[in-house]
Amino acid sequence: MSQIWQTSSWPRFGYDHARIEPELARAAEAVGEVTGLVHGLAPQEQEDLLLRQIVQEAMASFGIEGVALDASEIEASVVASLRHRDRAAISRRSDAVAELMLTARKADQPLDSARILTWHRLLFTGMEVEDLGRWRRFEMEIVRSATAGPGDVLYKAPPPERLEAEMAQFLDWLNADQGVPVAVKAALAHLWFESIHPLSDGNGRIGRALIEHVFARNRALPFSLSRQVERDKKAYYEALQAGRRERAGGNPDTGAAEIDATEFVLWFLRTLTRAAASARQEAAFILRRNQFFLRYAPVLNERQAHALRLLFEQGPERLAVGLSAKSYRKITKTSPATATRDLRALEAAGVVTRMEAGGRSTAYAVQF
Repeated sequence: MSQIWQTSSWPRFGYDHARIEPELARAAEAVGEVTGLVHGLAPQEQEDLLLRQIVQEAMASFGIEGVALDASEIEASVVASLRHRDRAAISRRSDAVAELMLTARKADQPLDSARILTWHRLLFTGMEVEDLGRWRRFEMEIVRSATAGPGDVLYKAPPPERLEAEMAQFLDWLNADQGVPVAVKAALAHLWFESIHPLSDGNGRIGRALIEHVFARNRALPFSLSRQVERDKKAYYEALQAGRRERAGGNPDTGAAEIDATEFVLWFLRTLTRAAASARQEAAFILRRNQFFLRYAPVLNERQAHALRLLFEQGPERLAVGLSAKSYRKITKTSPATATRDLRALEAAGVVTRMEAGGRSTAYAVQF
């Protein structure tokens, strides 16, 4: 069976404009809403949100490939990088991953092969990987599973002798302005890169870093896209396959042979919209939290403020559980009598209300 790069369509990726326009409009609106909410946050909150986003993106992008990272280590390394740490002193893998995530969002100069290969070295810092920091020197097949047989090959990538030329052509396209909407260009860039599959390992993670880079050339995404991808990995891999087919009849305007990437672009835009919806909820939660503390700060003592801030930091799910005397004592390390007095004072001020369960299981719902 011929691969898409063996056809006369390669590497012209096209799409059905009429089909993608509604999804593109929805995605643009959703991303715009999140961007507006983020701009409404205080500078420190924007920095905190950026930190959380980068950590989430790293964790999810690696998670898609079944690789677990230590979130606390990644967060510490990202914080150090954001504070302009000497980046020559990368000593841990988490430092290297943080460096990769941050440099992917830099779009101050054209992307070249050297930078992508640097990303590859960062990705596998401290690990033994074949052809580290260079294009792969062996054939590459994408199969259904690690135990797949010959009949389970989903895709065979271009051979190693073609990779330098393939990547040069790809990067020329990536660095040029074709007037394509940024979200569509990000989708096509990812699909094209994954179709070349130029690296021995880590193509998916580097390919998702490319998405971050494409958006950063216009405006960096204010949320993690990979977190949404990770929620439905099966659809992601199916969309990649669906985007590697020749378009019947070629380009409708020119008649030239073309790859029909419509299904992948549609999947990408819908995923972008869902990721934005999730991020919008998070940003709205932060705004509501801010309003809560502006309203109640005058009536909170130090213990109460500490306990409530900790609940908010743990997110909406934890907040919905409420605050009991036991959890309050654990957080504030205070006596039962003081905990009871503090909680009753919060109730009297309208900060919390008693939940239905009574007796020893009494809990209080935070009013925000």
